[in-house]
Amino acid sequence: MTLPRARLAGYDWGVLMVSLVLGGVAGYLGLLLGMRLLLEPRIVSETALRLSKYTVLVEEVLKQTDRVALPSGVLVRPENLLVQPKPSAPGRFERLVQLAMVREFGVNRRLQRDQPPLQDPWGGHWVQLNLGKDRAGQSLWLYQSERLSNSIWYLPLLRILAIAMGGLGGLVLFLRLKVERPLSRMLNLLGEQGVAVPLRLLPEEGIAPIRLLSLRINRLLERINNTATARRQLLHGLTHDLGGPHARLMLRTEILCERLDGGNGEVAKAMAMDLERLRSLTDQLALLGEQELPAERRQACALDDLCGRIVASHPCQLIRLGMPRLLVKLDPDGLERALNNLIDNALEYGAPPVQLSAVRQGNQVLLRVDDHGAGIATDTLLTMPGPSRSNDRQRQRHRGLGLAIVERFCLDHQGRLALLEAPSGGLRAELRLPVLLSAQDQS
Repeated sequence: MTLPRARLAGYDWGVLMVSLVLGGVAGYLGLLLGMRLLLEPRIVSETALRLSKYTVLVEEVLKQTDRVALPSGVLVRPENLLVQPKPSAPGRFERLVQLAMVREFGVNRRLQRDQPPLQDPWGGHWVQLNLGKDRAGQSLWLYQSERLSNSIWYLPLLRILAIAMGGLGGLVLFLRLKVERPLSRMLNLLGEQGVAVPLRLLPEEGIAPIRLLSLRINRLLERINNTATARRQLLHGLTHDLGGPHARLMLRTEILCERLDGGNGEVAKAMAMDLERLRSLTDQLALLGEQELPAERRQACALDDLCGRIVASHPCQLIRLGMPRLLVKLDPDGLERALNNLIDNALEYGAPPVQLSAVRQGNQVLLRVDDHGAGIATDTLLTMPGPSRSNDRQRQRHRGLGLAIVERFCLDHQGRLALLEAPSGGLRAELRLPVLLSAQDQS
């Protein structure tokens, strides 16, 4: 099956364009709202103040002199000389300025915005003067140019900036929803997977490259799940097939032990011991084929009590226990099986006494099993608990199934197994387990 190319699909481009358009519209509407609530009242008030002062001043001057005597900068025209002989209805801004002039300064005048061709590049307003009519029967209008601070020349620029900022916000939202959130969810799910199978598949969401990444990761997870299932089935079948011949050999060996004596009897007893060891190895293979540790098998327990029961099953002169009072949440049967394997290895391949201790390190517990044997070579420690080297102790008798079970127990609890050199010169098996219960968990 051919996988799609890692680039944006048509749907992703559509969502991106919709995000940009909606962001631009939101930015433009935000600009209009901001102007209406913040900028417009200030401009209206300032324009009303200038027009009121200028109009009253010119009217007082015209009461004393004729308009031809006004300075050249003061533009007063009769109504028939305006661009539009009949002034159009004032716009919203002009109505607001008229109301402000009346309300704040008591100046009630008609107001009209200058129409093209403009008297000033920035625009302006015509204000009807309260002087009656001139000789031609026309009312006089005073022109007031717009100040730069009150001009709307910059509004197109503000609109462009608002739309651009809104589009940028839409792009950020698109990246947040379609890129960052799917990646964060994918990383969180991968971090929570642990080693238990079947591994949960990832949601295939986000843009096309992220969906493709999720698809390929899911295929890898499915391959891991299938491999783990096939391995469990193989181990279960192997242990089942070994059970029948092993039981028959044990029965025949017991018969030989009863009928033979002398040297032949010793050989038969040795065969019985080897068959017993074979049974132990078969049981360990069956344990490796078990389903990974489910969460419901974990329970809160006192570590010192649990280890005390394990030590009590061995001769007291062989085991030394130094365990603080710690509350942990783990699989007690799994821990008992793991510690028994480590103690058996220490007694068989090392030398007593075996020291069983624990150290608290943050929210982790370090379980240590030390023996007083000769230890193993440092270069061999680097590969443990993998396949043993030719110079490892008892290589022909020791194949590492017990350590594999211990390592599996650690991985099921998101911990790890380390083989180190013990202070006594022997071997130290250290289980680092993040299973310590906090005070909140204990309550």
